[in-house]
Amino acid sequence: MRDVIVVGAGPAGLYTALLMAEEGLDVLVLEEHGEIGVPTHCTGVVSDETYGLYKIPEQAVLNRPSVCVMVSPSGTAYEFKSPGEEIVVLDRARLDQALAASAENAGATVLTGCRVDEIRVAAERVEIRAANGMQCSARALVLACGVTYRFQRQLHFGLPALALHTAQIELDAQPAEAVEIHLGRQVAPEGFAWVVPVRREERTRLKAGVLLRGDARVYLRAFLSRPALAARLAEVPGEPIRRLLPLAPLRRAHGDRVLAVGDAAGFTKPATGGGIFYSLLSASFAAETLVDALAADDLSARRLSRYERRWRQRLMPEIRTGSWFRYLISNLSDRELDAFVAAAGSDEVQAVIRETAKFNWHRSVILAVLRQPGIKSLFLRSLFR
Repeated sequence: MRDVIVVGAGPAGLYTALLMAEEGLDVLVLEEHGEIGVPTHCTGVVSDETYGLYKIPEQAVLNRPSVCVMVSPSGTAYEFKSPGEEIVVLDRARLDQALAASAENAGATVLTGCRVDEIRVAAERVEIRAANGMQCSARALVLACGVTYRFQRQLHFGLPALALHTAQIELDAQPAEAVEIHLGRQVAPEGFAWVVPVRREERTRLKAGVLLRGDARVYLRAFLSRPALAARLAEVPGEPIRRLLPLAPLRRAHGDRVLAVGDAAGFTKPATGGGIFYSLLSASFAAETLVDALAADDLSARRLSRYERRWRQRLMPEIRTGSWFRYLISNLSDRELDAFVAAAGSDEVQAVIRETAKFNWHRSVILAVLRQPGIKSLFLRSLFR
C-alpha cells in the first residue's frame, strides 16, 4: 500500500507529489492522458513570485512582457506597465513535464494513460480502480483532476458556485510586445478576451482566448476575425481548446483521507481566472498537512481540516474580493465599461495601481481602485440603475 495516490498530473498534483516525495513518502501519480502536459488548457502567465515555490526551468519560458494594454468596447486603449514584478509567459506543457521530472527524481512514480474510474474511501485506506484495470490503494489520496468534479460530488465536497467557459488557441503572428485585455459584451459577456505574444522556436506567435458566459468557441472565432487582429495572424485559426474554468472554491476541499488541490478544489483568481500560482500554493498546504497527518497516522477529516484552515486563511480574502469585483464588472454596460477603462487609464488611478498592484494578490489594488471617485460613482450607478 502506498502512502499517497495523486489523481491528476497538472501543476497542483505534481507539485504536491514532489513535496511529499522529498519527505520520503511513497507517492503514486495517475494521469489519464498519454503525455504529461497535453492537452494544454492554460495561457501560462505568472509572476516571478511563482519562482519562490518552484524554480521554473528557462526552457519553459516563452516571453517576459512588461506592458499590458486594456482595450475598451469602443476600441480605446490604455497602457499599463508592470509595477516592479517580472511577468513570465510559460509553456504549460514544459512546466508540467519539468514538475513531473522533479517529482520522479524525488522518488515519486508518475503513470500516464491511467484514468481513475472509481474511488472508495475505506476505514484504513483509499482504494482506486483505473480504466486500464489497475487497482491500488494508499493511506491518503489527493484529487488534482482539474475540472472533472465527479469524485468531488461523490465525496460531498460540493461544486464551484461559479464556472465560466474558455476557449484559447496559439497561432503564428506578427511580432508584438504587449499583453492585451479586451472588454465588451460583444467581445466576451461577463468576461474578457486576451492576446499574449510569445516566441516559440524562433517563431513569433500569439496566444488568444476568451473567458465568458456563453459559447466560447463562437466568441473566440468572432474575436480573431476582427480586422485589426486578423491582419496580425500568419495562419488560419483552427479548432481552439475549450474548457470550463471554476471561479469559486468547493464548499470544502477535505474529507477522511482525501484532499483536493488546484482547479479540482476550484482555486483560481476570480478577477482573471489565473490558476497556476493558486495550484502550487494549495499543493504546498496539502503536502504540509499530509506529511504531518501521515506521521501521526491520523488521516481523519478532523485532522485534515488543517488544510482547509490554511487555504481559507490565505486565499479566501482574495477570492471574496475578486468575486465581488467580477460581479460589479459583469453588470456594466459597454458604455460603462468604456468609462471604467478611461478612468483606470487616468494618471491618478494608474498611480494607485502602481502603488498597490500585485500580480497574485488582487485585494489591495481592487479596494484601492474602487475608492477612486470616478470609479466608485460608476459602480454605484450601475448597482442602482
